[in-house]
Amino acid sequence: MFDAANMQNTSGTGTSESLGGLARAIELVGQEGFLAALADLCQSASGYDSTFIAAFFPDHPPVELFDNLSDEYSAATIKPYLDFAYFLDPFYNLFQQGIGDRVITLAECAPDDFMASEYFQTFYAGTGLFDETSVFVAFENGAAVVISLGSREEGFQLGADQRAALFALLPCIGALCRRHWPALDPNSLAGSGRMGLHLKKSFDRFASSVLSGREAEIVQLILKGHSSKSIARELGNSPETVKVHRKRIHNKLGITSQGELFSLFLEALTRAPANATGDPLTYLDRPVSGQL
Repeated sequence: MFDAANMQNTSGTGTSESLGGLARAIELVGQEGFLAALADLCQSASGYDSTFIAAFFPDHPPVELFDNLSDEYSAATIKPYLDFAYFLDPFYNLFQQGIGDRVITLAECAPDDFMASEYFQTFYAGTGLFDETSVFVAFENGAAVVISLGSREEGFQLGADQRAALFALLPCIGALCRRHWPALDPNSLAGSGRMGLHLKKSFDRFASSVLSGREAEIVQLILKGHSSKSIARELGNSPETVKVHRKRIHNKLGITSQGELFSLFLEALTRAPANATGDPLTYLDRPVSGQL
């Protein structure tokens, strides 16, 4: 249940503004202006200044529902995200675990080496965001509406009061979303990533023609931003064993860095046709050293 007293005590913007935003969102359920009202509600409670709302599905790429980003940021970040970058997104990986309704910050769900990952440097840094929090609303079919809130104010960080305000609003946000979309179906929503349905298979098979099963598994974790220590915890190995695997991976793929691995991954995804059934590496013009 929505706790107005909690909003009074925790929201820096005050109860009247938050309740006013909630009232506007309620009035617009089922109408064109609902998503903008929902974004305004979440931003006023949290202090964030930008919102991207997407629908996540277990077996379909995310579908954009709303954003209030500038054209510059939208073109530079949203298209590549929907095309393929989402698969390395910590929030998307958290969704795949089935977390239900949740308010969670990027720092809480990102792998330990995420900020140094090529994914972060190539895509996330281009958003211009200094902090990000996502609000998850789960649906019965395993889908979710994910409201990604961010700030372009350098040094901004979600405070305890603002987080509490979002958490207090979560039951209302969930009820509003489930009323606005009685059924969240990708076939009824506009938009789709170009690589879409084939990306997971391509990701799972990447470098499988060159590497052992364990080495391919380690490559997937590296691409998601895990350090050797984190990979060791995930796989039940020692960091020294993981480092040996990483050296073999570099030798087999003919690379010397994480950056080269990421570039190889993107090039292979780009070259692989939509109906590809094997390792995307096999579609590259240039040979990889481990390939026959």
